Amino acid sequence: MLHGETSSFEAANIPNRSNQNSDDGLNDKPTLRGIRLFPSLADVPIALFDATEDESAIDRTKAGLLDITAEMVGPTDGLEGSDLSPTPAGFTYFGQFVFHDIVFSQIFGLPKPTGKTHHLTNASSQGLDLSGLYGRGPVVDAHLYDVPDGADLSACRFPIGLPCMKDSMLPVDRKSVQGRDLPRIDMSGKFISVEGRRSPYRPLVADPRNDDNLVLSQLLCTLMGIHNRIVDLLLGSGTDPAEAYKGARVYLTSVYRTVIINDYLRKVLAPEIWDHFFASDDFLGAGVSALETFNALPLEFTFGASRFAHAMVRQFYVVNDRSVEEPANLRKMLSFSSLRPGGEIPIPENWIVDWSRFASTDTPSKAQSARRIGPFLSKELTIAGLSAELNGTVRPVAFMDCWRCYDLGLPSGQDVAGAVKTALGDSIDVPVLTGNGMLPTAACAKRYVYNAGRLRAALQRHPEFLSQTPLSYYIIQEASVLGSDGSHLGPVGSYVVAATIASALFKAADTDITSRRLIPDVEPKTLAGLLDLNDTAKVSDEVLGGLIGSQGFQ
Repeated sequence: MLHGETSSFEAANIPNRSNQNSDDGLNDKPTLRGIRLFPSLADVPIALFDATEDESAIDRTKAGLLDITAEMVGPTDGLEGSDLSPTPAGFTYFGQFVFHDIVFSQIFGLPKPTGKTHHLTNASSQGLDLSGLYGRGPVVDAHLYDVPDGADLSACRFPIGLPCMKDSMLPVDRKSVQGRDLPRIDMSGKFISVEGRRSPYRPLVADPRNDDNLVLSQLLCTLMGIHNRIVDLLLGSGTDPAEAYKGARVYLTSVYRTVIINDYLRKVLAPEIWDHFFASDDFLGAGVSALETFNALPLEFTFGASRFAHAMVRQFYVVNDRSVEEPANLRKMLSFSSLRPGGEIPIPENWIVDWSRFASTDTPSKAQSARRIGPFLSKELTIAGLSAELNGTVRPVAFMDCWRCYDLGLPSGQDVAGAVKTALGDSIDVPVLTGNGMLPTAACAKRYVYNAGRLRAALQRHPEFLSQTPLSYYIIQEASVLGSDGSHLGPVGSYVVAATIASALFKAADTDITSRRLIPDVEPKTLAGLLDLNDTAKVSDEVLGGLIGSQGFQ
């Protein structure tokens, strides 16, 4: 779920439709075999557009997708909020962090396999255990950690970088200041000097994908700060460093998991699907018992449903009080990253994220809203070349989200909808959208007018797309039709996301954190409450110590 997908982390170096001759039959070609949420659909890939005398099926499909996705551009975020959802903008990036936590496609750079079956594996632990923060822990990934003062040199804290300020350095320090950045090193292994820094430079973090954009890297930095704050409180109470690390990790992971279910998923899932998987005292809803134990993430999630978050991305953001008059566009937000050449890092002091602008319980709230989930995306994701095919052809993200579904042989959205309908039985209605149901809704036509008319015309030029729709597009269109006008996902998108996360939470074994996979009564339960733990003005040391102690994490 990268906004800037030119990085190699999710590239699929495997045989696929792109490197087959389209005129000699696809059925005899090598196929991608990964974990499937619906195994019965593994041999039912979405149909390419019909070939013509002048164009192969692959070329005609790509041309059609370019025609359609070029018209998916939505207008600038509405000042009156008409194209914005009730969900605060911070959840777009919290979701990105969560998805990185459970999926890291371990397929780039592997030798091209032989034979007809090729397996997609996952390099992530998958268990929603904050692996993007903790890595494999201070014993194996000791380079990510810092040691406390004193005789005991057990690694238990994170080094945190300073933002870019005149004459400042990026040492390992423990100053309590609001504006911080990820720890960053140059390729010599030295911490970067803000003045005269050398490149390339990299963040000293477990998962470099979490340095993809300003909000995501600031989220990771905030989690580092929260962990350090808890460790320092425990050390101050006489806890030894190893136990302080363990206590902080168990508590923070438990809060993180609770926020995912209680806050994030409540906002992005259809309410009836949330109830199906999570409505019980321990979040173990009726639907969890029917899930398989996945040893990798389902392809329907990895290359289909997870892409819905691209629709939530705004074109402009107010980052803090200093950017109110001149909000940052998405391209600027993406520039604060080590994953792109010339990235503006360390992050300048005046670009440090004010979380009250992204998630807040205050009334009235300053938090900006995410865009509605639907087929009208931010301009940067529909026009700019932020992604690429395996052969290096630069493409917009919207195109690649759709093309991957064809290229990797995922089932169509309609076929997945039928499978979800069967899985849920009569308990929840799951309409299967096709034909006119795949065209922009009346609400979209009223909201976007010109843009909706152009997208409708493009879709009607390619009727194959309306009945055999790539899963990623189907899910955002379904949200527009069946998700309260894009306020949340529809039943199919909700089912795939909920089943994947529920499996990660309840089916993947914890090995080094706690036998309690989820602690429903842990506090806080909201994203805003989690982020506030890094702010002593909002959560005092006394209050935080009480939260930790009341749950037995000391």
